[in-house]
Amino acid sequence: MAGTTTTRTVRHELRKVNPWVPIVVGVVGLAALIGGAEVPFRHHIEAVLTDHTKVALSNAGIDADVSFTGRDGTVRVDSADEQRKAEDVAGAVEGVRVVTVIAPPKVEVPPSPVAVKLLVDAGKVTLTGTVSDAAAKSALGDAARAAFGADNVLDEVTVDAKRSSDGVKIAALAPVLAALGKETKAGVVDLQGGTVTLTGTVVSQQVKDQAEVAARDVTGIVRNELAVGEAKAEQVQTQLVALPTVEFENDRATLTPQGQAVVANVASILKANPSIRISIEGHTDSTGTEARNQALSEARAKTVLDTLVSLGIAAERMSSKGFGESRPKVPDTNDAAKAINRRVEFIVQQ
Repeated sequence: MAGTTTTRTVRHELRKVNPWVPIVVGVVGLAALIGGAEVPFRHHIEAVLTDHTKVALSNAGIDADVSFTGRDGTVRVDSADEQRKAEDVAGAVEGVRVVTVIAPPKVEVPPSPVAVKLLVDAGKVTLTGTVSDAAAKSALGDAARAAFGADNVLDEVTVDAKRSSDGVKIAALAPVLAALGKETKAGVVDLQGGTVTLTGTVVSQQVKDQAEVAARDVTGIVRNELAVGEAKAEQVQTQLVALPTVEFENDRATLTPQGQAVVANVASILKANPSIRISIEGHTDSTGTEARNQALSEARAKTVLDTLVSLGIAAERMSSKGFGESRPKVPDTNDAAKAINRRVEFIVQQ
């Protein structure tokens, strides 16, 4: 039997491949590469814009928080008053596309009221404080000069148009001065916060009552703490507290003219109340070294004592001491607070 040979023919078929596949793969790979490179590049742009914007704002006097997403910035400022300026400054930085400035809502602060102190002392008058217009200042000064004579009036009233005079008749203070008269010792007419406070020593109950009636035309609210004849210790303390701050030359123990006038008022109070003894206490703010402030406070208190002695007050009725910066009246955080803390206090000794 003849042998049979079977031959298997194996066919290899080539699978057909879509020609778009490698193109799509290439595009996706390229996009991935580009995306990976774009992230750090974007972060670099954001960092540069943040730095440039912070510098521009700082140069414009604006302290702000700045952040960027791409070329779009967000700026946070401390007050609404800075908002428009910050928008202009940040928007002008090269490369910035959009900037959003966020600020707290603006709070309208009511204007401060006018505040005036009139010191009447044995025929002399010192005017201090702040009024809202020059006409009010002139009217008050003219009235004082008419009542006491031009040579007997020291006018240190200032004008601030931002002050509010609502409900206050500055011109009506003139009759109060006239009512107190030239015999009043260290009288103070203190207009603060819509209230007139009267302190000092007058010669009679009639003068006290007349001054109060006149003061009611100023605001309608009057505290009459005038003493008739020699005052009690607590009344004298009230009179001393009502006096303006004793002023000194900057960083020195030399009294200014205003300071000399106030010390003269203290002398009048003590002369009208010969049984009263006082402690003179000096205080400073926290500017400078602690040792320097201690020495300055002691020197200023001693200057006041020596001045009172020269004005006829017996030295044995007084003592002086300095406390430096150790006893602030208010937190020593700004110029206004520092001005309050720089002071000389007169403490009645019981």
